[in-house]
Amino acid sequence: MADEISSNGSPDVFVATYHDTADRRLARAQIALRRRLRNGTGLWEAEIGGEVLSAPGGPTTLPEELARRLTAPLRNRKIEEVVRLRTGTEDVALLEGQHVLRSYKSLDKALRDTVTPAREKRMRRRAPAIEHVRAYLRTQVAEIERTDPLVRSGDDPEAVHDFRVAVRRMRSVLKSTEALFEKDWLKSLREELRWIGGEFAAARDLDVLLARLGKEAGSEGAPVVKLLETERRRAWKRTRSALSGERYLKLLDRLTAAVEAPPVRRADLSLEAVARREFKNLRRAARKLGRKASPDQVHRLRILAKRARYAAELAEPVAGKRARRFVDAARQFQDVVGSHQDAVVAADRIRAVVDRTKSMESAFAAGRLVERTTARRRKARRKLPRAWKRLERQGRKAWA
Repeated sequence: MADEISSNGSPDVFVATYHDTADRRLARAQIALRRRLRNGTGLWEAEIGGEVLSAPGGPTTLPEELARRLTAPLRNRKIEEVVRLRTGTEDVALLEGQHVLRSYKSLDKALRDTVTPAREKRMRRRAPAIEHVRAYLRTQVAEIERTDPLVRSGDDPEAVHDFRVAVRRMRSVLKSTEALFEKDWLKSLREELRWIGGEFAAARDLDVLLARLGKEAGSEGAPVVKLLETERRRAWKRTRSALSGERYLKLLDRLTAAVEAPPVRRADLSLEAVARREFKNLRRAARKLGRKASPDQVHRLRILAKRARYAAELAEPVAGKRARRFVDAARQFQDVVGSHQDAVVAADRIRAVVDRTKSMESAFAAGRLVERTTARRRKARRKLPRAWKRLERQGRKAWA
């Protein structure tokens, strides 16, 4: 058996066999999967986001509980032994049988040297656009593989946020480069990405809202916070249910295919031209935005800003510093329009949850909280013109 207690019998010194897929998907997802013996029982451990999940099991089959948590990175892939390390002594030893091949000062260094995949080569500037798009999609799929187990294992708000951003980036870039792909395939894939993003939306909205209310609601807002926390639990249940469904599992397979061999109509186009077009669409909408613009109009501007930013990210290997500076400015602009949209959503959520209760105390507290969110929305709206000027300036420099 590969895993055993070391010869000195110390319970703190053990040999662990680390496992991964052939292409190191777990390592890319920042997950360590190992098996070792504890008190004579084989124990599998998965370290996910700083949390260690464990389950007993034999040397060849991953326990069902851990396999379920690792659905995204392990989808339809076999795991194999990557390396055997002895830990708990002064040094960490890399083993081949009982022979020490190499020693390391720390476990992190040993894992980086033996398990973590080598960095992918930087995309060539003149590579066809389809290769840049595939590389961009690959990065987002890896982000889904990293965050999916975190969502399944707990209620980490940042994991939900990062998952949604990865989905949004893929939808946006696929739309911006639609000329490369077969239309029906593209439409169907974007619809599925939109669906899974929507399954995460309520959980993310309520995470943001409750984080804000935790700072400012005070005792008078406690009844509303309690109602919203109930809503949040329901939203998270819906999110986890989506991750367990066959529709999502099929989407994971489709995303892998999109990275490896997407159906294309053409292989190349100008990524700078794509970024320029998305910026022009954004600028056209911004120039139409008047002082009395509705929340929906500001939200539309936010969507176009994201699309322009993601197109610039895609073009960065080609455009270099010009694109990076635009991306930085777009990020700052998104902070402003994002605060505006968060306040709009917060007011709607508060009103909706209170409409379902007859408590006068909750209704009064909700009214006060809505007033505060309205003030935040107005503050963000006042910041918008200056933020737009900075972004427009960088856009002209980058894409003129």
